[in-house]
Amino acid sequence: MLEEIGGSMFSENNQISGRQVFRLLTYDFLGMGTLLLPTMLADTAGRDGIFCILAGILSTFLYLKLLRYLLKGMKTSYPDFLKQNCGKICGYVLWGGYFLYFILMASYTAYLFSTLMLNGLVENVSFYLVLLLILLLAFYGMAGGIEGRARVYEILFWFLMIPLFLMLFAACREVKPAYWSPVFVADGKEVLSGSYYVLFCYSMVSIVLFLKEYVADRKKCVGAAEKAVWFSGGVFIALYLILIGLFGVEALAQMKFPAVTMMSRVQVTGGFLKRTDAFMFSIWFFTLYAMLNSMVFYSGNLAEKVIRDCGGYLEGKKRMLPYLILLLLVYGVTVLFYRNQQFLDCVTFLLWKIGTPFVVGVPVLLCLTGERKKHNKKVRVLVLVCFLFGCLFLQGCNVAELEDKAFPVLLNIRDQDDFQNVWLNHEYAGNKEVDYNHLKVVLIERSFLEKEAEVEDMLSMLEQEKEVPWNAYVMTTESCDRLAQTEGELDVLFGNYLEELLENTSGIDQKAYPTLGMLYEERANHLETLYIPFVDIEGEQSGAVQDDTEKEEQSATVWDDTEKEEEEQQPVMTGKPQITAYEVWKRGRAVGLVDTDTARAAFFTQNFADDYTLQLAPELYVKVDAASCRVKETEKIGAGGLTEQIVTVTVTGEGEILSGTVSASEKEQLLNTRMEDYLNAAATHALEKEIDITNSYRNLGADNRTWYFKYQNTPAAYEKDIKIQYLVKINWKSE
Repeated sequence: MLEEIGGSMFSENNQISGRQVFRLLTYDFLGMGTLLLPTMLADTAGRDGIFCILAGILSTFLYLKLLRYLLKGMKTSYPDFLKQNCGKICGYVLWGGYFLYFILMASYTAYLFSTLMLNGLVENVSFYLVLLLILLLAFYGMAGGIEGRARVYEILFWFLMIPLFLMLFAACREVKPAYWSPVFVADGKEVLSGSYYVLFCYSMVSIVLFLKEYVADRKKCVGAAEKAVWFSGGVFIALYLILIGLFGVEALAQMKFPAVTMMSRVQVTGGFLKRTDAFMFSIWFFTLYAMLNSMVFYSGNLAEKVIRDCGGYLEGKKRMLPYLILLLLVYGVTVLFYRNQQFLDCVTFLLWKIGTPFVVGVPVLLCLTGERKKHNKKVRVLVLVCFLFGCLFLQGCNVAELEDKAFPVLLNIRDQDDFQNVWLNHEYAGNKEVDYNHLKVVLIERSFLEKEAEVEDMLSMLEQEKEVPWNAYVMTTESCDRLAQTEGELDVLFGNYLEELLENTSGIDQKAYPTLGMLYEERANHLETLYIPFVDIEGEQSGAVQDDTEKEEQSATVWDDTEKEEEEQQPVMTGKPQITAYEVWKRGRAVGLVDTDTARAAFFTQNFADDYTLQLAPELYVKVDAASCRVKETEKIGAGGLTEQIVTVTVTGEGEILSGTVSASEKEQLLNTRMEDYLNAAATHALEKEIDITNSYRNLGADNRTWYFKYQNTPAAYEKDIKIQYLVKINWKSE
């Protein structure tokens, strides 16, 4: 079999085009870079990581100028060039260094590859089996030669890049631009560290020297590398901005594979997450596969050169033996990575701190000499393309059959002392395996939600388990069991019913409602004020719903116009769960309930409301459409000469009167003034409980750097110091 593979599956002339070089290098850059680079940049340079990417790109272009110069003077393969210029002994020492680097990089890539597949595609499967299958596929790729692999990667390139671009585009609507600021905060050392990480991802650009003997038009070799740097650099910049805008820099710095996490974040709640993820995993499947092949390929060719210099000659079945031995070596090293975290950390340190300077400092080209016979080349390439392309549609399914699985749409979290034990008992209860991919709502009892330490442990465990989707809505109640008693009166599953309560609410954007992923992020970011819906049985409202400082002085009441119309037409239904209040989740912890009026005012202020209906007088109802609220932080001298910190909210848009009459001459001024009074009263009432309905603390980095640095270490003082003022400039329609 080895003889057949070695004699028939190598390419005929080992020549690839400049376009194929561009795509090969793009795979190498994107594979590890998109997985690891965002977390490392967030941890070192924070929001200034974007400048580290730019610095890394510039450094790589300067490095390519050096490589272009070296290529002009090379008449032989680069390893032979080293021996000619450095001496035989020194040349062999350098060969040994590169061989070690390539083997360790191949092992690290295989470890990353296997871990990613286990976490995202195949569950409850042995790591050793997954690793073995990956290396067998790599062996098959080695048998195809560089020309065959280049053709396969060329064919699949846009099948991988287009889904990546679509994923980034879909994620843009979830981005919060306020998370991008402030910039120019990291010091020089942090920026240099971040730039070095980018340079590590681009260190593989030195393989253009390896490819010298394989490029049909050698003048295009460096040009193709420059295009690959531009292309991948654009992806890195877009991905980093999106990830910071989604998760925040503090949460991003703690994530393992944030780009993978992003895929579940941008999906529709309750969708077939694993199936979509499996398709998106093909991006990293092929990029990591390409890098693994490259590392083994170059180390194998170096081994062949050593055998050649010793007087040996490999042909036929012997030609594949070095690759087989190297893959076995990679398997052993990867297993050590898996079983010994200390060994993995040590090797990672060597690759980052020693391997990268070594490779960048002394570029090496490993050449494959000799021609290969042509035998069913078209059939071979077609088979490999079909096999790899078919992997695009792999589904993230477990070995259990569908009838052996349970697919809950609701997860109840009760007030338990040991949540982990409860979770484990639930996970393995009964005869069916629990699959949370279709989960829509996490319902947490309020008494548990207000226990900060227990909630922290719960969120930490759920995030590590990765079983519950990030985009599952979070809701709270007094008693999960009491709500469960109403399920028999509903036409749908209780989890679906709760989801419909949120998604069918008139005029409120779904982004206003917290998801499990948002709670994860706030554990690290501590920026947002979120409003978790409190569910109670209509007509049996719990005493906990009553606001401790109810706005008796505020006569205006926020109404949803859809609910108002229904109330006029038919009696209100009782006995069904409804959203009766909201638990405020301020910068990572629960701080108490507010009524629905306050929450709706907050949604409107934060531009989460498509329309806003409210009562400004006993018989005067108005509706505001297409409103825009702009928040600005300023300071002014108040009473007694003291400086006041004012958060000003300017409201613009179109309004109309639903019922009631106002004289035409005073309509605009009167309605705007009454709406200002209403919103100012709501904001003042919330500030008494240290709740900022404008969520302005999140935007300080972009809007007011002075305030940002002032409250960075004392965020609890922010709501105590500010005042909120609304300026309403609604254009009211004529009747």
